[in-house]
Amino acid sequence: MSDLHIGSKGCNTKAIINLLKTVEYDRLILVGDIIDGWLFQRYKKFSAEHNKVIRKLFKISKEKEIIWISGNHDEFLRKYTPMQLGNIKIVDEFIEGGIWFCHGDKYDGIIKMHWLGMLGSIGYDAAIVIDRLLKKINKKTSLSKYLKDNVKAAVSFMVDYEHEMIRQAKKRNCHTVICGHIHTPADKTIDNIRYINTGDWIENQSYVLYELSNYEIGSGTLKLYNNN
Repeated sequence: MSDLHIGSKGCNTKAIINLLKTVEYDRLILVGDIIDGWLFQRYKKFSAEHNKVIRKLFKISKEKEIIWISGNHDEFLRKYTPMQLGNIKIVDEFIEGGIWFCHGDKYDGIIKMHWLGMLGSIGYDAAIVIDRLLKKINKKTSLSKYLKDNVKAAVSFMVDYEHEMIRQAKKRNCHTVICGHIHTPADKTIDNIRYINTGDWIENQSYVLYELSNYEIGSGTLKLYNNN
């Protein structure tokens, strides 16, 4: 899972908790932007619903391993990585069995302009609030998705995100990259490298299941699910 954005108005807390309760898994890999530190700096608190998600993650960690990969919104973790908190392992990236897990913000040109990224984050959060109001009057238009798609399109000349992630996976001798960041779930093969984007839990409610064959690392199947 990636891009839960706990602390943002768009975070689908109930859907996240429901997934963690109903899907069977042995290990949880969080692929960045789990806590929205940028918005926390602005609002200075989490709601009761957001705190439930955080408590759920810590409860899971008592029984299962959690690998938490830092993203740009929870970049405050990067000051301390790698770090171990009980069963929670916090890292910047993770490689196992030829699969490279990385949030992906370091390879997106717009995020390199940090001030512009933060401005976009605040605008996106405001758009989520408007979306909620539109849904109440049965309007299906997603203003947040429109803004996200068009901002990314406007700066697409800076970096082709997918191909850059493929290039970085090759540099690490990996056959698959699993990332997040751009809130667009995808599963495709580019230049013989499999690219999987876990999407987000604001609009898509998407995640990936990695099922091992005979519990052998590096073998098995990867499947992207989208509950939207």
